[in-house]
Amino acid sequence: MKLIFLVLLPLLAMAYRISNYGEQDLSVVKIKEELYLGKTIPDAKVKTLTGDVSLKEFINQKPAALIFAYYTCETACPLTVQNVKKLVRSEYKDYRFVVLSFDERDSLETLKLFVEKNFGNHVPKNWLVGLLSKEDIKKLTEATGYKFYYIPRDKIFIHTSAIIFISPSGKITRYLYGAFPTEKDLKLAFIEAQKEQPKLNNIIDLALLACYRYDSTRSKYVIDPMFIFASLGIGAVLATLAIGLFYKPKKEVLR
Repeated sequence: MKLIFLVLLPLLAMAYRISNYGEQDLSVVKIKEELYLGKTIPDAKVKTLTGDVSLKEFINQKPAALIFAYYTCETACPLTVQNVKKLVRSEYKDYRFVVLSFDERDSLETLKLFVEKNFGNHVPKNWLVGLLSKEDIKKLTEATGYKFYYIPRDKIFIHTSAIIFISPSGKITRYLYGAFPTEKDLKLAFIEAQKEQPKLNNIIDLALLACYRYDSTRSKYVIDPMFIFASLGIGAVLATLAIGLFYKPKKEVLR
């Protein structure tokens, strides 16, 4: 019995902490999307384990997904990064993924631990994981509408769990919320980000996007009802034509 209690104790402690998080007013960190969609994000100097990198130069005219995090987080931040990483396949090689800390107290040491835990010994070439100066944290979070606040008692941040999608020219195109994005939503958000600079090899993807619309109440892409009605209408017309072409009424036999 003691062994079972010792095993369950950490889980109970985590559940208690999560329940405490739920008591906080999360509305204060809600992003007012209408104020930021279409806005251009500023450049920033990102400190990585291998040196400083310009955010703008790293994105390099590619669609990008930006994830704000703090590197001592034990829940949403690593979960979001891990789940996005699981969904990324070879077809995403031309997209950029950026993880930036909004905690000015994060250091190269906490960054290294975060990288080792979530990436092992190798950060993929199209991922940028790093630190920002206090000034750049303020500049980037204000430009994207991202908000957070610190709870000294629990030594945690309350913050929005969101993936911010950015077009090749640096404009915000979409916010996806939660630590568990689906493969479909991730793919469609990237297609939407690419829309301003379409390429020959993603024309089919753009046609796919036309079948969906973004549902802000559920933070996911859903089949567009207009597409369903249009498909039914086209189907009815084709069925009528088929009947007209292939159905021949029997002629009456003359007596």
